[in-house]
Amino acid sequence: MNTSDNSFPPSGPRPAANAGGNLDLLSLHGGDILAQARKYGRRAADFIDFSSNTHVFAEDVTARLIRETPVAYAIYPDSDCTALVGAISAHEELDPGRVLVGNGSADLIWLFMTAMAPRKVLLLGPMFSEYARVCVAFGIPYEVITPPPEQEFICGSSELRRIWDSDADLAVVCCPNNPAAVAYPNIQELFGVLRVPRVLVDNTYREFLWGEPEYSQNSYVAYSKWVRSGVALFTMNSFTKFYACPGIRLGYLLGGESQIRRLARIRPPWSVSSFAQDMGLAFLANMAEYRERLAPMRMERVDMARQTRRMECFNPDFVFEGPSFITAGLLPGLSSASLREKLLEQGLIVRDCDSIPGMPSGFIRFQVRFHRDNELLMKSLGWYAERGW
Repeated sequence: MNTSDNSFPPSGPRPAANAGGNLDLLSLHGGDILAQARKYGRRAADFIDFSSNTHVFAEDVTARLIRETPVAYAIYPDSDCTALVGAISAHEELDPGRVLVGNGSADLIWLFMTAMAPRKVLLLGPMFSEYARVCVAFGIPYEVITPPPEQEFICGSSELRRIWDSDADLAVVCCPNNPAAVAYPNIQELFGVLRVPRVLVDNTYREFLWGEPEYSQNSYVAYSKWVRSGVALFTMNSFTKFYACPGIRLGYLLGGESQIRRLARIRPPWSVSSFAQDMGLAFLANMAEYRERLAPMRMERVDMARQTRRMECFNPDFVFEGPSFITAGLLPGLSSASLREKLLEQGLIVRDCDSIPGMPSGFIRFQVRFHRDNELLMKSLGWYAERGW
């Protein structure tokens, strides 16, 4: 690779490297467009965010629903989120007593871990860093078991045996996985080796599977048929990704009625705003329109993956198509952190996956956006692939 040609793109200021400890490292998430704007002294509008994984193709639907929804600011919210719980229970085909609504999945993760107080946590990697972060904050030991990318991050006999042998009392599984981009075709077998007392499945990306065989295999109802006898099952869900609303903090947890009551008793009052509750109702009522936008997103995803596999800097065998994103492994010796910073100079934000618990080094993740945005990213990636960074 020729690293001497610096005629394009123009250079600019580089953000300082993260020098924090474990909690600082685990606090890194995608969607940090405001933080990057402050670092570079630019406007948020000067950046294109490929790191947040939202359903960009449905952003106009969300914008319209927001305009149509009045803000009930004069009274306190319904702490029980009664109407929204009813809508969610209908969508999930469960009794309302099994539903707990929260101020986003991060809020529910901290509430859940506080209430469950696990002795040790097993994370099926790679895993959303908030789970490891709360373990570090509470002093809870955790282990991460990650199938290798050569297996497309799917559990083989070795990983299944390690899961079977685990002495954890809580296991967390993300399905579909972010950033590994796998929906675990052997998920029934996986539940068969989870002997821990409690299992939490993060279903944040489940709705992106609509119309595909994996959709019916990934829900609380489906898992409850496979979970081992005596194991308490929970699922975590977020409105953020599928409904393209990261600024509206809204998520929900599903579980047994007694466990949900226990969590509800220690939840702070009025934790979910009236506006967020009303928007949740609007999102679910317009589900069909959101699902219609999946087809063009999937076409763009296929095209982005094809172009990525052809670039000199990526291992074509390690380019994975996720529900709303692409995860790509760089060739040995190349730095995902360096590539991310170079792209930031061009106003393009991607996710450096090195800080994600259990993720092998050298992977980046980028969201599937509209064609014009995707072409800008592909052009920059291609330029650096030929010249280095």
